[in-house]
Amino acid sequence: MRNKRTYIENIRRHKQLIIISTTILVILGVIALTQMPRDEFPEFKIRQGLIIGVFPGATSQQVEEQLTKKVENYLFQYESVDKRKTHSVSKENVMVIYVEVQKKEKDTKAFWAKLKHGLNDFKGELPSGVMSLTANDDFGNTSAILLAVESETKTYKELEKYIEKFEESIRKIPSTSRVNHYGFQKEEINVYIDDSKITNYGIKPIMVLAALRPEGSINYAGDIDDGNFIRPIHIPSDLKTENDIANQIVYSDPFGNVVRIKDIGKVVREYEEPNSYIRLNGKKCLIVSLEMLPGNNIVQYGDEVKKEIEKFKTQIPSDVRVGLISDMPDFVSQSIYNFLKEFGLAIISVIFVTILLLPRRVALVTASAIPISILITLGIMWTTGINLQTVSLAGLIIVLGMVVDNAIVIIDNYVEKLDQGISPHDAASQSVTDLFASVFSATLILIFTFAPMVMFMSGLVGDFIKSLPLTITYALLISLLVSVVLVPLMSYIFIKQGLKGDKSKGKKEAFLRWLQSFYDNTLEVTFKKKKTVVLIGVGTFVLGILIMMITPQQSFPSFDRNQFAVEVSLPVGSSLNQTDAALKEIEEILKKDSRVKEVAAFVGTSSPRFNTLYAPNFPAKNIGQLLVITESSEATKEILDEYSKKYSNSNPNAHIKWKQLEMTFSKSPIEVRISGDSIKTIKLVAAQVAGIMRGVEGTEWIKTDYAEPLQSVRLDLKRDEANRLGYSKTILNYSLLVGTKGFPVSTIWENDYPLNVNLRIDSKVKTNIDEVMNQYVTSPLLVSSVPVRQLVDAKQEWTEGEIARRNGIRTITVSADIERGLYAENILKKMKPIIDKMKLPEDVEINYGGEYEMSIEEVTPIYYSLLVTIAIIFIILLIQFRNTKTALLIMMTMPLSIFGAAFGVKITGYPFSITALIGIISLMGIVVRNGIIYITYAEELRKEHGLTLEDAAVSAAKRRMRPIFLTSTAAAVGVMPMIISGSTLWGPLGAVICFGLIFGLILSLIVLPVLYYLFHRKDFVKIENGELA
Repeated sequence: MRNKRTYIENIRRHKQLIIISTTILVILGVIALTQMPRDEFPEFKIRQGLIIGVFPGATSQQVEEQLTKKVENYLFQYESVDKRKTHSVSKENVMVIYVEVQKKEKDTKAFWAKLKHGLNDFKGELPSGVMSLTANDDFGNTSAILLAVESETKTYKELEKYIEKFEESIRKIPSTSRVNHYGFQKEEINVYIDDSKITNYGIKPIMVLAALRPEGSINYAGDIDDGNFIRPIHIPSDLKTENDIANQIVYSDPFGNVVRIKDIGKVVREYEEPNSYIRLNGKKCLIVSLEMLPGNNIVQYGDEVKKEIEKFKTQIPSDVRVGLISDMPDFVSQSIYNFLKEFGLAIISVIFVTILLLPRRVALVTASAIPISILITLGIMWTTGINLQTVSLAGLIIVLGMVVDNAIVIIDNYVEKLDQGISPHDAASQSVTDLFASVFSATLILIFTFAPMVMFMSGLVGDFIKSLPLTITYALLISLLVSVVLVPLMSYIFIKQGLKGDKSKGKKEAFLRWLQSFYDNTLEVTFKKKKTVVLIGVGTFVLGILIMMITPQQSFPSFDRNQFAVEVSLPVGSSLNQTDAALKEIEEILKKDSRVKEVAAFVGTSSPRFNTLYAPNFPAKNIGQLLVITESSEATKEILDEYSKKYSNSNPNAHIKWKQLEMTFSKSPIEVRISGDSIKTIKLVAAQVAGIMRGVEGTEWIKTDYAEPLQSVRLDLKRDEANRLGYSKTILNYSLLVGTKGFPVSTIWENDYPLNVNLRIDSKVKTNIDEVMNQYVTSPLLVSSVPVRQLVDAKQEWTEGEIARRNGIRTITVSADIERGLYAENILKKMKPIIDKMKLPEDVEINYGGEYEMSIEEVTPIYYSLLVTIAIIFIILLIQFRNTKTALLIMMTMPLSIFGAAFGVKITGYPFSITALIGIISLMGIVVRNGIIYITYAEELRKEHGLTLEDAAVSAAKRRMRPIFLTSTAAAVGVMPMIISGSTLWGPLGAVICFGLIFGLILSLIVLPVLYYLFHRKDFVKIENGELA
C-alpha cells in the first residue's frame, strides 16, 4: 500500500508547472507595468449636467415664474434626479438649472437621452417667447490638453485656419475623443443707418430690412425635367461682399431715381461685440481643447499629441506662438513617476528590512516573495481593467508589508522546525499545514477589512477609493498562494539548516538576541504589574481618541500642481471692460513674476474643464478667470501664500479668489443655505448669517448667490397713442433692437465662413435713457417716423439680479472663503452654534453645504464601513476560534493601535483626512493579524503541550515576538515613503499605518499577553477544578 504523499511532495511533483506558471505571470506583470493605462486618479463620475433656457427680454422674476418653476416641476418627475442637490439660477433672459443625477442611477447616458427628448416635447408648453430649452450632459467632459495659439499680428480668422489644420491631424490619433476650440471672435457686417439721411429721403428702416433680407437667402427654385435629365435651378445670393450690400437699392421711383444703402448709411465689416474673449500672456489667442477616449493611456496620448504640436509649430508663421496651459498627460506622468519611485523605495525598504534582520538565505527567500507577488498582481490588475494610478499604487504600497507577512510567518515556522531537528522535507510540509488556518484567516480578515468600502462608499469618495479594495484583494490572494506554494518549495531547496546552524547570522542574530532578551525581561516585569499594564493600554487608547478630537479635520487636501486659478467676480451688471480691467491688474502682476510660465486670461467666461473636479463658472460679463502655469508645485504654493494675502482685496469693486485645485465639487468651503418663499425674508436672514460669518476670524469674502439688484429701464406703452399711430409692442421691440443692439437681417457666406449682416440705426452706443427716448421709430402705416417718447412712458426700476433656487425652493446661499492654511471645519465650529441659535421666521430653514455637507455625505459612510469591518473581523475570529472571549481578546489589538495612529497624524502635521480614515481601516486588519499569530500559538501551548495559563501566555509572547516584530516592521517601513514624500493626500495614510503599527506592536507585545492571562484566568481555574469539560 502506497503512503499518502506529503504536502511538499505534491508541490515538488508539480515543480516545473509551478515555476513555468510563475515565470509567465511575472512576465505578464512586467509587460503590464509598461502598458497599463495610466491616470492621476480613478475616473470620477460627474453626475451633474445643465438645462439652459433662453427667454429674451424677460426679467429674472419672469424667468423664474414662467420658465424655471415649470421646468423644475417637469424635471422632478424623473426619479433619477437628486432634487436635494439640483439647483437653479434665474436671471435676465436666461435660466440655468444644475441637474444632479442620483448616485443609484447606473446609466446616466440613457437618463440624459430620455430627458433631452422629453424637453423637446415639453418646450411647447412654455411661453412663446422662450427661444430655446437645451440640456447639456457634456458638462463634466475634461480636457486632456489645453493649448493656446496666440499672435499679436494675425486675425482671429487666420488663427482659426491654422487651428483647423492642426485639429485634422489630431483627430487621426485613434484615442482622440473631442476636439474643440474656444475664444474665436466672429466678424460681422453692420449696416449703420443715418437718422438724418433716412428722414431726408423718406426711407423707413423697415424698407431697408425688406431690401436686404431676401437677397441674402438661398431658396429652392424647382428643377427642369426633360424626360432624360433632371436639372435643378439655382439662384445664387446677390449679396457676397460689403460692396454688394452698399449698392443694394432700397427705393426707386418711376423716373429712374434710386436710393442705395450707401446713400443713407455706411456698411462696416468688424468684430461682433464680444460677450467674452481670451488672452495668453496679454495677447489675443484661441484655446484648443483635446479630450481622450476613456480606457487609453493618457501619457502615451500626450506623447502622440506633442509630436503633432511640434509638426504644427513648423507649419505656422514665426509671429504665431503655441503655449500649453494645461497638460494632464504631463501631470499624470510626473505623479505616476513620483509614486512609482515611492513604490520602488517601499519595496527596497521592505526587502532591506528582511535582509537586515534575517539570515541571508532566509532573507532572500522571504524577499523574493515581494516582487513575485507584486508583479503577478499588476498582471491581474491589467487584465481586469484597473488603471495604473495613484490610488491603485497606494493600495500596492499599503499591501507591501502584508504581502511579506505570510512569507515571514511560514519561513519562521520552517526554520523553527529545522532547529527542532525535523528534516527539511517534513519541516516544509509542516510549516504550511500547521499555520495555514491562521494565515488564511488573517488574509481573509485583511480582504474583508477593505471589502465594505465598496459597499458603503459612493459619490466622490466611492469613485476615488473603488480600485483600492480590488488591488489589495488581488495582492493578498496572490501573496497567500506564493507563501503556501512557492515559499515552502524555495525553503526546501535553499534552506537546509535552522538558525542554530547558520554561520552567516553574525550581527543580525546578535541584534535579534538582544531584542529578544530585552523583550523577555520586559515581559517578566509586565506580569508582575498586570493592572498597571492594563491601565497603560486603556490610557493610550483614551489619549489617542483625544488627540484625534483636537486634530484638524479635512476631507481632502489641495492638489500639488504647477497650476492654479484666479477667479474674479464683479457685481452683476458690470461691463466686460470693467471685468477685463480687474483681470488685467492681476495678470500684469503675474506676468512680471519669474516663477510664472504662462497666464491665460478668460474674460467673461471660464476655461474649459481642465480637471474633473474643477467645474467652470457659467459665462457672464461680470466674471473672469486666470489660469496660471508655474515652474513647479512649490512655486504654486509660494505664489498663493504670498499673493492671496497681498492682492485678494486689491480691487474694492471685485472679489479676487486665489484658488488651488482641490478634490471637492463645492464652490466654497463654507456654505449656509437659507430657504423660504419670500425673497425679502430670506434676504434679511442671509444678512444676519453674513454678519455672524464676518465676526469669525479666518473668513474671507462673505457673499450670497442672490446678486445685487439690477437697475433697468421700464417702458410702458401708451396704448391709445400707439394704436392710433399704428404701432404695436412688437414693432417697438424691433425698432429699439435696431437702435441698440442691431437686428440680424441676412447672412453672407465666404466659402464656409458665415458673416451675419445686422441693421443698426447708428454706431453710437446708447448711454442714457434720453438717447433711447429720442430715437425715431417707424410704422408700416405711416410715412413719417415718431420719437420713442411719443409712444411710451419711461421708468427706472430695480429687479433681482439673480434668483437662486434649490430643491424647487428659493434659497440664498451665504458662502465664505477661508484664509490659506486654515481649516473650514474649525471655523464652522465657531459660527455654527451661533447660527443655529437664530430665531428664524416661519417657513424659513437653514442647511449647511460646502465641506460640512461633503463630510456628512462622503465621510460618514467610511465610519459605517469601519463598523462593518470590525463586525466581519469578529465573525471570522469567532468562526476560527469558536470562543467569544478569544475573538474579543484578539480584537483588543485594534484600540491598542489608535494612539499610534493619532500620534502619527499629529506629529507629521497633517490634518485628519479621508485617507487617514482609510489608513485606520487598513490598520485594523493588519494589527489583528498579530493577535491571531500570538493567540493561536498560546492556545496550542496550553491545550496541546499542557503549559499553565501564565506559562503559555509568556512563552507564546516570547516565541512569536520575532515574526510579529518582523511583519510589523516590514509593513511600517513599507509606507514610510508616503510620509517622506510630503504628499498631503497620502501622507496622512502613511503616518496612520506606520506609527499605528509601531506603537501597536509595542503595546500588543506588552498588553496582549497580560490580557490573555486575565481573560482566561477564571476559565483556567474552572478547568483545573473540573468544572469545564
